Amino acid sequence: LLQTVMLLLRAEGLDSCAQECWAAFPKTVGEFLALPAERMLFTGMAIGHADPRHVLDGFRAERAPLDEVAEFIGL
Repeated sequence: LLQTVMLLLRAEGLDSCAQECWAAFPKTVGEFLALPAERMLFTGMAIGHADPRHVLDGFRAERAPLDEVAEFIGL
């Protein structure tokens, strides 16, 4: 779901960053948002325009080659 939203945002000229880190602080985030005890915020998303001149906006994680992470059988 997040990837689909992120792709739709890109199509509209917006950048985004999924943030799963919120799940690491369920008590703190839950108290701040006044969530019931049976709920927790698992993920968030930053949405906006990247600044290509900023060092963090230029960071790109390295990806393993496709053949290291997938095997296509019968193609």
